[in-house]
Amino acid sequence: MQRIHADASLKGMPNVFSEKCTKTWDEGQRCLSQGMVNSATNRFYYAVFQSIKGFAIQRGTMTIDSSDNVHRIALQIVGEGGGRGAYFRRRLNELAGLRVIADYKLEDVDLEKLKALLDDADNIRKYYIRLAGTQT
Repeated sequence: MQRIHADASLKGMPNVFSEKCTKTWDEGQRCLSQGMVNSATNRFYYAVFQSIKGFAIQRGTMTIDSSDNVHRIALQIVGEGGGRGAYFRRRLNELAGLRVIADYKLEDVDLEKLKALLDDADNIRKYYIRLAGTQT
């Protein structure tokens, strides 16, 4: 597997995380079907995040190796554009909060709270894949 070093070669290309974020979403679905709610939450969040990062790389606002403040930047990207963006930013922020519970807290993620976010999370994921030029 070839490692990509030059982000300039990625600018303007389709969403480089298109396939990966789809696989990550599918992992979340499998975890959820097996009752692994914390693992599912992590996978769903990262599927959405990967689609946004791929879009940001394609637009030249992140690099493939970006790691500082990337989650905050992802929220900013989603929040751009007013009403609908603000709504989806809130929804992504809620999913991020559940991911924090899943990964760092003693309690488990509430299944109903996760399920309530999944349609919007999938819409965000698909939007940033499509916006960057690759639709799954």
